[in-house]
Amino acid sequence: MKKLLVLCIFLSISAGLYAQVGNVFDDFFLSAGPELNANTREGAAIGGSVIFGTDFLKIFAGGLRVIISNNFGEITTIEPLLFFRFYPPLGIKGLFAQLELGASLFLEGGGVYPAFSAGLSAGWRFSLTEKFYIEPYIRGGYPFAWGIGITAGIFLPIKIRSNSGGDQ
Repeated sequence: MKKLLVLCIFLSISAGLYAQVGNVFDDFFLSAGPELNANTREGAAIGGSVIFGTDFLKIFAGGLRVIISNNFGEITTIEPLLFFRFYPPLGIKGLFAQLELGASLFLEGGGVYPAFSAGLSAGWRFSLTEKFYIEPYIRGGYPFAWGIGITAGIFLPIKIRSNSGGDQ
């Protein structure tokens, strides 16, 4: 329930900021996809992530990412993360570096064991159409050590139009 409340607060703040400074934000985006990571003591865990964010000022993005993974029965991990993304202006469209901060909640043996989570990701956004894209990525950090995945997403353009007497 707390996670849902945090998500609602984030969405409200994002919408409010967008309404105030609409020219700063480019598009909202929503994506999801599978991930293989080291959220386990041995081997790898498999799971997926959901991302909600917004691109702003053409070279940045920020938002919320939730990753859920399981190592086939022993440990389930839930990672609610805030992210800040940078698209370096190197002339390579789609390349990004991303900082992620949040928590890792390890569910094991009927208990919940929280840990601070921080990491860096790097990836590439490939536009399939004007509204759809895929993003392969790799990530490293604490406590998950490494992760590799791909998400598919959609842009959710929300444009503010001024009423200057023209078309409505």
